[in-house]
Amino acid sequence: MKKASGLLLPLLLYLLAACAPPPPLTAQSVLGKFNVEGLKIAYIHSEERDPASPLPNSFSERLAFSIPEIAPKGGQVFICDTKKNCDALYAYFDLLKGLAGPYLYQSPNGKVVVQLNSGLSPQTAARFEDVVKSLP
Repeated sequence: MKKASGLLLPLLLYLLAACAPPPPLTAQSVLGKFNVEGLKIAYIHSEERDPASPLPNSFSERLAFSIPEIAPKGGQVFICDTKKNCDALYAYFDLLKGLAGPYLYQSPNGKVVVQLNSGLSPQTAARFEDVVKSLP
């Protein structure tokens, strides 16, 4: 009987761990996923929000980065607390496609928005899009 209970505890711990929700995404973890997929990014930095900017202040986190293919330009990752908050960002950049570029992606759960510079090749942009689509 002792041996059976010795096997039961690890099994229960495994099952509990499998049921635990994944940790929330951060801008840094999204950038880490880009690197894991072989997408080179550099000069990761926080962007100060210009109070005069019309950019919706609906995000909780924002990191900008450069992409060697178009350096010093690149893109930015926004993390929002709710899908509705990120929808506002997505709509803002969508209206500015002529200036901001056509490469705008939102994660399936809607809480991540990635905006990439228009100078990026469509092939590289598609690779970034694949990573964003694979997010929770």
